Order: sequence, then structure tokens, then C-alpha cells
Amino acid sequence: MQSSLRILRPLAVICLFSLAACTPAGGGSSSGNRIVTPAPAAKPSGARTTPTPVDTSAPAAASPASSASTSARLRGESLSSTDLYTAYRAILETYVDPVDNTQLIRAAADGLRQGLQENPTLPLLTLPLQLAGATTGDADKDWQGFGDAYDSVVTKMPDWAQQTHPDWTVLRSMADSLHDGHTSFMTPDEAKRRNETSFAGIGVLMSRPQDNQPPLIAEIFPNSPAASSGLKRGDRIIAVDGQDVSGRAVGDIATLIRGQPGTQVRVQVSRLGTPDPLEFTMKRALVQVEQVIGRQVPNAPIGYLKIRSFGDASTVDQVLGILDQGRQRGLKGWVIDLRGNPGGSLNAVIGAAGGFFDANHAVIGYQVDRQRRQTPLQTQPLNLLNGAALVVLVDRESASGAEIFAAALQEAQIATLVGSKTAGNVGVATQITLPDDSVLQVTEQRFVSPGGAQLDGVGVTPDVQVDMTDEDLQNDRDPQLGKALELIVQKITSSPGG
Repeated sequence: MQSSLRILRPLAVICLFSLAACTPAGGGSSSGNRIVTPAPAAKPSGARTTPTPVDTSAPAAASPASSASTSARLRGESLSSTDLYTAYRAILETYVDPVDNTQLIRAAADGLRQGLQENPTLPLLTLPLQLAGATTGDADKDWQGFGDAYDSVVTKMPDWAQQTHPDWTVLRSMADSLHDGHTSFMTPDEAKRRNETSFAGIGVLMSRPQDNQPPLIAEIFPNSPAASSGLKRGDRIIAVDGQDVSGRAVGDIATLIRGQPGTQVRVQVSRLGTPDPLEFTMKRALVQVEQVIGRQVPNAPIGYLKIRSFGDASTVDQVLGILDQGRQRGLKGWVIDLRGNPGGSLNAVIGAAGGFFDANHAVIGYQVDRQRRQTPLQTQPLNLLNGAALVVLVDRESASGAEIFAAALQEAQIATLVGSKTAGNVGVATQITLPDDSVLQVTEQRFVSPGGAQLDGVGVTPDVQVDMTDEDLQNDRDPQLGKALELIVQKITSSPGG
């Protein structure tokens, strides 16, 4: 561990560069677990051949499908209602919480209806649309009614369907109706980009401190396309290649920015104090970034440990190695920076946690399935802190495994949490690959803290709330880190022998 502390900056959620350890942009669920998809569901009366869901433990594998669906994919046609039914049944049978089928039917019908109404040159086809929204409470009968309406629309208007993809709209509408960060739909291109670690980006990290504001650039990496482009920390990304992204999720924006090395991407931003938007054109490139960083504060017995993501076993080795070096040096305090950490491998979370806990706190949380069965997350307690004071930095982009980690330290009263409330996005998802290689991701399991506190949809509230502003970013100020160091000094000086 080097003994110099460089200027520390707030970090954010999505890596816009090629790095397998950054899970949301590099592939896989944010928990790092890949789950086998459910067995094929029984098809409703009168349905066509139902394609077999794919085992996503091998995400790059081709998708088995009926010959009709395969032919449609090769011709560039929309997915059939039977293909969509596979996704519908997967949500009903796999999602971690009970789902009212009428909620999904209405979401699907609304998505289809909206797609038609957005193009005033098309006939409204009012009868099929009315039938699409009718529900009886019988899951299969309800789908049959919607499926007939859907097939009627795409059959009568094949050119419109091929151009606008109402099938994708239906799938996204059903997924979005659950309001769950781990349940989502990805087009074939989006799925490919998220699962391919060879894709490159521009070398920035993003954050969304306010829900009603576009995401901002929280960090720009040296020697990256962004560093030489004129982009600045604090810039808010509003468009990518001419597409408005001001209201899109950070992960979706990352997917749009990523691409093959050497290809161009246009990023439009709004900048504090500049009235008009600014646009920057960059060539994507591979940017290598350390996932674990250890430093010692100059002239102080305090260590700083940044964990960008819980990538794999190497992350565990680095975290434990840095803590052990700090123990040997006699460090009396640590700042652990989990800001922007999107999670990663659950095994890496459990392994790294061992360095912070003793035998009295070996369970760092519980995994909860659809039947409400709880499986303890058991770490191997190594207690490498050796009594050192601990402060953990978190923000709105700290998600999944980072939230499990932070909640366990907080409940055990080992650490004081500083920053802003975490993402509340904690779960294990299964992926269903459809015949056109689009992907439906469905939350299959959730996590609770050691004390049973719900994390998904709730998040972890820091003990000391400190927010970052656009001005802080543009002026290289880090009030969150400043407060963390202040608290560490107080802890050290107030402890016996401090």
C-alpha cells in the first residue's frame, strides 16, 4: 500500500469503459450470480409453439426457439405473442414477490396502445386495443386475449412493427410495471453491450444526486477520451448520439455510450454557468482503472481504501492484503469508500467482508427467495482492523453488494456511514433470452441485513448525511471525504491511547 494520498474524488456507478469487474456495464446481474431460468411454462389454450427459455449461466449461448420464431428473427420480424408469453409466465412464476397478472396485461396493453398512438398516420385499431386491456383474472385467458390483439396489430402493420418494435415496448412495459431495479428488459444490442467486456467507452463515471436532474460526470479518468475532449466533472449528460437521455437510468446511458474501440460517440452536456448545451465527439477506447485503491493519509495513521466494485476473487485478495498492510503499519483508522460501487460478485462481497468482522458478526446478511426462505451470508472472520476506527462512504450509486456490505458494518456498530442514502437496489436476477436475443431480467431473490432490515427498495441511510453539489465537483471539493476524515480523527483522539 503506497503511503501517499492523492486528490480523492467522489466516484459513481457505471464504468463507461471495458472492465469486467464493473458489473452493470460489463455483464451479469449486479449481485454477480447467474441463475438458471425457469422451466418452460404450459402454454395457454390455442397458443402457438412456446420457445424454451435459455440457461443464462452461459449468457453467450444462442437461444433455442421454435422454428417459426427463428424464421421471424431471421426476417427481422417482431416476436410473436407466444414468445412474449414466455416472458409473461417467467415473471409470474419467477419474480421474488407475488405478481398480479392483470398488472402485467395492462402494462403490456398500455405499451402497445401508446406505440400506436404515437404515430397519427396509423389506424387506431380500436377493437384489438380494447380487447388487449380486458382481464378476467385467469392468467392464461387474459394473455390469450392480449395475444390475439397483439398479433392482429403486428400482422396488419408489419412495416410499422419492424421499424418500431412493439414487441420490445410490451416487454419493457411489463418489466417497468414492477418498479424493480433488477427487473428490466434489454434489446439485443443492449444485452450484447452489457455482456461484452471488449466494448470500450470514454472513461468517465456518472452519478445522479437528484432524481429530477440529468446524471452528472463525477470523475474523468486520466489518459481517456473524455480527459482530452473538454468534458468536465459536474457536466450533466443530456444526450448521446442525438438521443435524449436526461431521464434515463445511468446504466442505460452507459450502454449507449459504450461501443467498439475506435468508433465515435457524441455526448451532449449542460454545464453550470453555460447557457447553451455543449457537444463533444470522442473516439471510444479501452481505459484501464484500478478497482481497489489503498493509500495512507500523509503524516497520519489513517488509511483510505477505495473499492470500485466487488469484481472477483482478486478483489478479495487486494482488499484483505491492503487491510493487513495497514494492520502491520499500526494504522488507527480507515476510510472505506464505497461510493459508486454497483456491487458485483456476491462471493467477493462475502470474502472481502471477512477482513472487517470478528466471529461475533460472521453473518453479514440473509438471502431471501420467493418462498421467503432465508440463507445466511456467512463470511470467514479475519478481523484485520485490529481495533482501528472505521468510516464508510456511500452515495446514491452504492448498490447491491455494496449495500449489503455497508449495512452489515453499520448494524454491527463497526463503522460510521457518511454520505447519502444508497440505491436500494439489492437482489439476484435470472435472465431469460428470447428468440431475437433480447433479454428479460427478473428479480429472483432479495437480501436483508443481519438484523432483518429490508434493503431492496429502501437503501441504507448514512449516520451522517453529506451531499455533493455540482459546484463541489467542478471545484474538486469532496465534503464527504472531508467529513469522513474529520470523524476518523475524532474517533482516534477520543479512544484510549489515541
